[in-house]
Amino acid sequence: MKQRSLSISIGALLLTVGSTLQVQAQQLPLRSNWQFNYFQENPAFAGFTDCLELKAGFRQQWAGFDGAPQTAFANVQGELGRTAGGGVHGFGGRVTDDSAGPYGFTQLDLAYAYHMKMAQGWRLAAGAAVGFMQYRLSLGEIVLPDFQAGNDPAITSNANQLLAPTMDFGVWAYNKYTFWGLSIQNLIEPSVDQWGLDTRFQRHVSLTGGSMIRLDGPWSFHPAGSIRFAAGAPVAVDVQAMFDYDESVRFGLGYRNETALAALMTLNLMENLTIGYAYDWNVGPLSQASANTHEITIGVLACPPRALVASRPMMATACSLNPRPTAGDG
Repeated sequence: MKQRSLSISIGALLLTVGSTLQVQAQQLPLRSNWQFNYFQENPAFAGFTDCLELKAGFRQQWAGFDGAPQTAFANVQGELGRTAGGGVHGFGGRVTDDSAGPYGFTQLDLAYAYHMKMAQGWRLAAGAAVGFMQYRLSLGEIVLPDFQAGNDPAITSNANQLLAPTMDFGVWAYNKYTFWGLSIQNLIEPSVDQWGLDTRFQRHVSLTGGSMIRLDGPWSFHPAGSIRFAAGAPVAVDVQAMFDYDESVRFGLGYRNETALAALMTLNLMENLTIGYAYDWNVGPLSQASANTHEITIGVLACPPRALVASRPMMATACSLNPRPTAGDG
């Protein structure tokens, strides 16, 4: 009878693990203040700034709940060199650590991108990132009726982490006032055959676009949108509307389809230091059962003062929240 109970418990454990892994594999972590950190999701953004730019942040989802999702992320990118024809070589590195209950992963990769001049002031960048993900599962944290994995050496002796290769690809088209982006994450869809499971980490495809509209005086308006697709997961549509004042502060609202409303802000504290904050209100089916979400991002640009005057245009960098014309572009 004891052996039968143990078999049922192990079966239930694997079912729980399988469900957890399948859900997490289908959906990479979302961020709200993505207008402040494009490179984290699109490797084509590498080399967008002339100087090294560092971004780091933390997202606490459903604050106050035990085992709620947490995401820490950091990246660095910059220009590697220029060609005689005005092309730009960019490079960078990214790291993400995500956890939710007993499950988590750490991803590390290196990116390269090339930016080429196009007609009428446009530039087109294409980039790729390669690296690995370390997936982990704390089996001892999964508690079942009359059984706890942490008490059974047959379970805890099994490897509870694994490595899988990753490859991302991205395209970024931009001019002084407008940008369009395409990114494909988990391009090779690595599969996992461990813990008695056989699952595949799904490919994610994201389309992003936005613009900057000059208003009266020092004001400008920055609408942007993003759509993310992944097999087995709902389509995530994110729209944002932000106002910028004098390249010093940017604030606005964002909405993610049927799940969250976000208040967004980025603030230039000094010439090369910017901080961003987002607060999400749950507005979907879980709005009554879950707490709200906090996200903070810090950006540092290793540039001499005003060195970005000749930088390529567009969107939020650590030294400036507004686009600047590219040297030699119309």
